[in-house]
Amino acid sequence: MSRKTIAIVGSGIAGYAAALGLAELLRGEHEIIVLDKSADFVFTPSLTWYPFDLRKKDDISFDVRPVYDKHGISFNQTLVTGFDLDGRQVLTTEEPVRYDFLLIATGPHVDFDNIPGLGPHRHSLSICSLEHAEEAKHAWELFLKDPGPIVIGAAQGSACYGAACEFLFNVRYQLEKQNLHHEAPITYVTAEEVLEHFGFGDLGTGRSKAERMFRMCGIETRANARIREVTENGVSLESGEFLPSKFTMIIPRFVGVEAVRATPGLANGEGFIRVDERARHPEYPNVYAAGAAVRVPPPGETHVACGLPEAGFPSERMGETAARNIAAEIQSGERKTMPRPIYPV
Repeated sequence: MSRKTIAIVGSGIAGYAAALGLAELLRGEHEIIVLDKSADFVFTPSLTWYPFDLRKKDDISFDVRPVYDKHGISFNQTLVTGFDLDGRQVLTTEEPVRYDFLLIATGPHVDFDNIPGLGPHRHSLSICSLEHAEEAKHAWELFLKDPGPIVIGAAQGSACYGAACEFLFNVRYQLEKQNLHHEAPITYVTAEEVLEHFGFGDLGTGRSKAERMFRMCGIETRANARIREVTENGVSLESGEFLPSKFTMIIPRFVGVEAVRATPGLANGEGFIRVDERARHPEYPNVYAAGAAVRVPPPGETHVACGLPEAGFPSERMGETAARNIAAEIQSGERKTMPRPIYPV
C-alpha cells in the first residue's frame, strides 16, 4: 500500500478530533498534515464564561503543536486561501500542500456585515472568538461602573442560540451578584419562533418552562424577531421597535470561510460544504468536511431564518466520523455514518 497524505484544514474541535482519530487509526503508516493560521486550540463553548473572569485563557486554550508532535502529526501554521480540488492541493499564502484525502474543518466565518452596526468595533459585542470575548470582558468591566439597559440575542440566520442563552443567564447572575439587576433591565432578542426553539422546532414543554424562567428572572423577550440595525444606543427591530441598550451582545449568522467560498463546486450559496451521511463531498469522494463548515438543513421552515445549533459535541462526532471513513478508505475497512444524517445542502 502506498503512503497517503491526509490534509486537515482547521484545528478546532472537529479538526483536532479528526487528526487524533486518524493518528490512532493509521498508526504512523500515512502522513497527516493539519493546517491552521493559529497554533492555539480554543474551546469555544467556554467563551460564554470568559467575559466574567470565570475562565482564563489557559483554562480554555492550549498550543496544539506538542500534542500533534507526540502523535506524529505535522502542523503547518499558515493561512489557507482556497482549494484546487481537481489538482488535489490546498492553496495557502505559502507553498500549496498536496493531498490524497482532504478534510475541511475550518469552522465558519462570522458575518457581522449582514446587519448594519453589528459586531465588535461597531456597536455590539460578540463571544464567537477569544478576541471577541476579550473585548466583551473589557466592555463588561466598564458597564458595571455605569449600568443601564442590556440587549442580548441571536440574529436572524444564527445557529448559536444556546450560546446566547448561556451568556444571557451569566449576565443575569453577575448583575444579581453585584446588586445591579434593578438598574440593568435585560431584553433577549432571538430569531427563534418561540423561546428554547434552538433551531430544532417545538420541544414540547420547553417553551412554557422557558417563558416561566425568563419571567422569574425579570428578562423581557422578543422572539421571532428580525434585527434591522444596531446603533450606539440600542437595537432596532424590523417591527419598528427600538430597544435601548448600553451593553449589547448579539450572535450573528455564520457563512462559509473565504477559502471555501472562493472554490467553485465546493459549497452551497452560503459557503457551507455539501456532504453525505459519511461526511464526504458528493462530487469529490476524497474530500470530507466536518464541524461548522457543514450546514445541516433545519427540520422545517420558520418565519425568520434559524439555523440548527453548531455545537461542540456534534462537531467532535463529525470529525471522528470523517476520520473513521478516511481511514476505512485507505485500509479497506468498515465505513461509518453520522450519528444523525447530514444530507447535501
